[in-house]
Amino acid sequence: MTQLHRESQPRGERSAIEEIERSIMQISWLAQRQFMQLLDEDRFHMTLPQFYTLLHLEQSNEVCKMSDLADATHQSAASLTGVVDRLRDKQLLDRIRDEKDRRQVMVTVTTQGRELISEIKQARREQMQMALAHMAESEVEALILLLDRMLAGMARVLERAENGRLA
Repeated sequence: MTQLHRESQPRGERSAIEEIERSIMQISWLAQRQFMQLLDEDRFHMTLPQFYTLLHLEQSNEVCKMSDLADATHQSAASLTGVVDRLRDKQLLDRIRDEKDRRQVMVTVTTQGRELISEIKQARREQMQMALAHMAESEVEALILLLDRMLAGMARVLERAENGRLA
């Protein structure tokens, strides 16, 4: 495993905010890297855009217009078309033509796609369990509480920024 970059400044000289920011950035980077490796394994062989596309369809539990899916997954229509083609080739989703407007292409997740999402989620939970294995149950509970509080604070800051107010 690659050694993470450590700032040269001793921990005591950095503020608590700097420490938290550093930790969150490293956790985010490692989590994304770990997840990408998981998806790339032979049993899944999937990219992040493919996963998020399939996940959105699985969570919405309904047929979705390609344009709505592109918006929901933050992909261009051209990129999404390639993603959908590859997922369709793997039999993880189906394309359907709208009964009223045959030009409208709709997509839906297949049973095989739902099963794959379930397997990926389970594999991710197993990875998380391994990452937390060195912690006592009380520490895990405290971590959950603190992360929930931090998420709530971050959501408030984002909401204020989106409403045009200073955070």
